[in-house]
Amino acid sequence: MEYKPNYAVLIPRVDTGSGEALLLEVRSQQVRQPGEVCFPGGRVEPGESIIEAAVRETCEELGLGQDEIEIIGELEPMKMRDGREIHPVAAKLRIGSTEDLVLSQEEVAEVFLLPLDWLAHNAPAHYRLAEMSDEEIPAELLGYLANYGGYRSIGETDYLEYDGHGIWGLTARIIKGL
Repeated sequence: MEYKPNYAVLIPRVDTGSGEALLLEVRSQQVRQPGEVCFPGGRVEPGESIIEAAVRETCEELGLGQDEIEIIGELEPMKMRDGREIHPVAAKLRIGSTEDLVLSQEEVAEVFLLPLDWLAHNAPAHYRLAEMSDEEIPAELLGYLANYGGYRSIGETDYLEYDGHGIWGLTARIIKGL
């Protein structure tokens, strides 16, 4: 069986003063899946733990020091259709605001906060894509799917929109699991 590397993502919670929020990234135009919303993360390097990888990637992408990340714990890994495993790690960020961040211009176009209070009343919806017409699928999600070839005919996904941002796929699945 072909080796599939593991990936780690950090699920960063931020205290906004009016409640907690999840910090999400919009991917830059220089990386795979440009413009899509995700959590900070990437490949687990040889000899590195899941938590070490999630922290390293977050520090690189958001310009944070390790001391600004407080690990809460690992969540259940998620298996992708191609066999890769994604390992979510919950954490709190010790930042005053998103303006304190120094975003990696190569990887991150912008960040935004998704309030947990809002999320409690607006869970991601589940879409069985193969069974739906284009008219039944939100336009922004349809735009993302255009980049994924045959995925539409076999796939299903979770999806939500917040403040002009479409959140789908693995990121929406992780959020739904929270």
